[in-house]
Amino acid sequence: MRSDDPISEADPATGRGIVTSFDVAAAAGVSQSTVSRALRNLDSVSAETRERVLGAAQQLGYLPDLRAARLRQATTGCIALVLIVPPGTGRAALNPFYYDLVAAIEAAAAAEGRRILLSFQAEDAGFDAEFEQRREADGMIVVGSATNGAGWTHFTRAAQQGRRVVGWGSPHDRLPTVRADNRDGARQAVEHLYAQGRRRIAFAGPGWERHAAYAERREGYLAALAERGLEPIDVSGATVGEREEQGAAAIAGLTDVTPQPDALFAASDLVALGALRALRARGLRVPDDVAVVGFDGIQGVRHCDPALTTVAQDVGAAGRALVDALLRNIAGAPAHGGRVPVRLIVRGST
Repeated sequence: MRSDDPISEADPATGRGIVTSFDVAAAAGVSQSTVSRALRNLDSVSAETRERVLGAAQQLGYLPDLRAARLRQATTGCIALVLIVPPGTGRAALNPFYYDLVAAIEAAAAAEGRRILLSFQAEDAGFDAEFEQRREADGMIVVGSATNGAGWTHFTRAAQQGRRVVGWGSPHDRLPTVRADNRDGARQAVEHLYAQGRRRIAFAGPGWERHAAYAERREGYLAALAERGLEPIDVSGATVGEREEQGAAAIAGLTDVTPQPDALFAASDLVALGALRALRARGLRVPDDVAVVGFDGIQGVRHCDPALTTVAQDVGAAGRALVDALLRNIAGAPAHGGRVPVRLIVRGST
């Protein structure tokens, strides 16, 4: 921390005196206010004076107080990125897709000259939406598990109270939210399975009634079946446990159906991974007996056995859309969401 107080302080880490803007002013032969203007690159300071100030600052090892500078400015140059973790679990329980999304958001923010303040939040007592109030960030991008209803309620309320918030993964649409084109992704999955000769295509989306993205994927699945005159088979099953456990539970429902379904469209890659393991445990071959398609496009599904066919969300486009939506809101435009394209990646499971 740097101070504008002319009295030197001691750096507790080194024991040396902390260099202040007054020290730079003395070394450059200018006033402290001139140092401040020069470091802010204002036109009121000549190029010659600015160079003299910068040279003195570099020679003395002066670093301006960035926190104080943010308080004086209209913008912090920072975006808060909140990851909502499933309640009662660790960060490892978060869908790996969200870590890919974090990287994409950071890259998009950096391209706009913005920094990211990352915050993991899981429990009601720790929910925090006051980054703007503390002048730590200009707004928030909130992503994460739809199963943490309390978290989404907290940030939805914050948006209604005037905080700048854009979400991904919200279980509802009361918050400005960017989503994948879920219905089109489901259509692509069903079209592919149909082209492979599959006619009894089941759907597994545990908790879809309370999960907006899963509900949209189910709607796309139902519409694509109806176009082809096929009957839906919903084996969504239990919503307890983690997604892979839910996928395994769905297979119990699938194998109870007569005649046997020959394909499964899972609402997420994690559900599909659980289904793959359960199918193998029951002696069913993938894709010979049952073809499986997931949704998300997480990196790890390339390496399962067999490699998973999946509907991949364009994570780069998602990061750009979220940052763009928030920056427009920060600039005064109404907050709104958007849609991100998806594409089917065909692998060994179909």
